[in-house]
Amino acid sequence: MMNRKIAFIGVGNMASAIISGITSREHNPVLWSDIVLYNRHSEKIQKYGESGAFIADSLEAAIEIADCVMLCVKPQNFQDVLPAISKCKNVKNKLFVSIAAGIATKTISEFVDGAAIVRVMPNTPMIIGKGVSAISRNYAVSDDDFTFVCDVFSSAGRVIVISEEEMNRIICVTGSSPAYVFMLIKAMCDGAAAQGLLKSAENPMGLEEKDLIDSICDTIIGSAELMKAGNKTPDEQISTVASKGGTTERALSELEKYRFCEAISSAMEKCTQRADELSSSNN
Repeated sequence: MMNRKIAFIGVGNMASAIISGITSREHNPVLWSDIVLYNRHSEKIQKYGESGAFIADSLEAAIEIADCVMLCVKPQNFQDVLPAISKCKNVKNKLFVSIAAGIATKTISEFVDGAAIVRVMPNTPMIIGKGVSAISRNYAVSDDDFTFVCDVFSSAGRVIVISEEEMNRIICVTGSSPAYVFMLIKAMCDGAAAQGLLKSAENPMGLEEKDLIDSICDTIIGSAELMKAGNKTPDEQISTVASKGGTTERALSELEKYRFCEAISSAMEKCTQRADELSSSNN
């Protein structure tokens, strides 16, 4: 599958998640020797050199070596990076992959002489091979190149193919949503602690914080797997847990009081709105 050099331009949290995910899977692994890295702060990526990746000393060197160029810089930095890339040699023959929210392929295309460009919206669970990556492509991407990118990202999770017009809307569903889940975990942990479930001098038989967090996470994972395994709707699954007059019904009533579902929907709307703002300012 591989036999292509993949250059990562910018190695922040998301790029690190991608690298970790695609180098640690047994299925379709990416070899460390296939990876080229360039970051403005090179001291932050030296650890990858110890694993076998090539640390480029310049943007130009990284792109020259690569067959596929992963653009992993922040959207607001594209206005500096794209002009620099446009001065590199032979960019038209490179395959570019952008993970930046709100940056259209047509914007990138103007700086890379109409090269093939794939847009990807990955998420951080790629680190453990459980990611979800939404992928779209521009007109210049061949089927072979698109399959290559899909294979790279599917080696660390699920891939869903969408049109570029849907890219801003999918961010709130798969890209940003791990943070919603982490916030839920934190809220549940804080709520349990407030009720005295954690071990303390007053409660020596309480749970260690790690055990509490693991229990919450396993409950969320199990619930999600049950949802995927069955043929029930979310409302039907809620009904199987919430007995009339029981504890769950009381808890759900409180969530409705604080407009839990409306808060999630509003958060998703704001997420998409921000992606649209980035699109307007960068395209």
